[in-house]
Amino acid sequence: MSPLPRSSDVVIIGSGPGGSTLAHGLSRRGARVLVVEEGDFLQPDPARADEPSIHMQEFMQGGPQQFVGGPSKFYGAALYRLREQDFQAVPTETGESPAWPIRYGDLEPFYGEAERLYGVRGSSHEDPSEPPRSQPYPHGPIEHEPYIAPIVERLRAQGLPVAYIPKAVDVGPGGKCILCSRCDGHYCQRDAKMDAELAALRPALATGRVRLLTKTRCLRVLTTPDGRHATGVLLKRGSEEWVVDAGVVAVCAGFAQTPLLLRRSRNDAHPEGIGNASGCLGRYLAGHTAGLLFPMRGLKRVPALHQKTFAINAFYGPSSDWPYPLGVIQAAGQLPLWKSVPAVVRPFVRFIVEHSVTCFLMTEAISSRESGFEFKGDEFARMQPPKPNVKTFLRLRRTAVDIFKKAGFRWVVAPRSPADVWHLVGTARFGDDPATSVLDPLCRVHGMDNLYVVDSCFLPSAGAVNTTLTVIAMSLRVAAHIADRLPS
Repeated sequence: MSPLPRSSDVVIIGSGPGGSTLAHGLSRRGARVLVVEEGDFLQPDPARADEPSIHMQEFMQGGPQQFVGGPSKFYGAALYRLREQDFQAVPTETGESPAWPIRYGDLEPFYGEAERLYGVRGSSHEDPSEPPRSQPYPHGPIEHEPYIAPIVERLRAQGLPVAYIPKAVDVGPGGKCILCSRCDGHYCQRDAKMDAELAALRPALATGRVRLLTKTRCLRVLTTPDGRHATGVLLKRGSEEWVVDAGVVAVCAGFAQTPLLLRRSRNDAHPEGIGNASGCLGRYLAGHTAGLLFPMRGLKRVPALHQKTFAINAFYGPSSDWPYPLGVIQAAGQLPLWKSVPAVVRPFVRFIVEHSVTCFLMTEAISSRESGFEFKGDEFARMQPPKPNVKTFLRLRRTAVDIFKKAGFRWVVAPRSPADVWHLVGTARFGDDPATSVLDPLCRVHGMDNLYVVDSCFLPSAGAVNTTLTVIAMSLRVAAHIADRLPS
């Protein structure tokens, strides 16, 4: 066994889309990088080798777990750019979605780099919300299945633009993806889904300049006595604790674990936690007000197919009928949703799901100073969710129900339970003002010169599309910045 590392140019805590992509960007520029991951690799199950994927719930039976690649191991591989309006202040029914300290144009080159790195397949065709791009998608879109294509045409017959979902899967000549029905919410046993491990971390490790420590916990980020410079991290593996010195530290542990780590790292210079001088750490939680829709054509079961290929983004902005952005209607993968409901209703839910083309509905949920986590010692005492735009979501749902009924679906089942909050972001958001943000516009902790946060925490808002590509793009932007500051 190789000796435990004692120093590195850059130490990255977390191997999700932010951490793995940051490691990749830095390794290409010659930096020595140590990636620290509390979890371990997911491994294909030899007893289920004939199955393309395994549902997330089977891995989480003992409670939440950490994995190399983070939540991207189970994502649906939809990689959207946020829209131009998402970088600006936008009124919503519950308040203003805040302006970002950067504009879309600042991130656009890195969006293109991210799409190439993750092999995104997509098209701007019939997506009125698509922002300007300097280069086309690296690959063409995934075409609709024969079962889905007529549905798309009936939607278009209403005068609606129906767009392709940009996806990161290894499909095509020589590719591993077989376009199975189980992608959303599943671990791909074929390594065909371009998650953070496959697309970014493995190539980074192959350079020989990146080392990965699994089953290793970061206890604290260490600083100089004046608190302005991170000197390294205190790590623990098994019963052994040791310090790794670093020129740069990047925390990329996710919207909950990142603020907890910075809180645990408090010292005389940062008595409430690193980055928490103004009380913003863990606050300003934002996300999506989201829910499911089940359009049913009849009593015939929907065949197993790869249905997550189409979306209706025509309602992304305000209109004459509604003064606020509505959001998106997006096809979902075929998910075994009945497994997560009480047994008494499980047969009914299973029937609905297996006989419908499941769709996601998403609009924005707004942050506030109160939304987010309240600390008690080194743990969370409670979480206040972001402000849901319920009226806007209900209007989006009514709009979607009408659209699918006009497209020939006899029944459209819309759960009456309150909308959920998905894709949580913002608990260490970036901004120009240290009084209302944790990070500066380069994702560096205010008042520190070499401590960064590059994960979903930095986003001040979530827009209404999937946020992972924005985390990936920002990681590449920060990698370029850090590399310019490292000694040659």
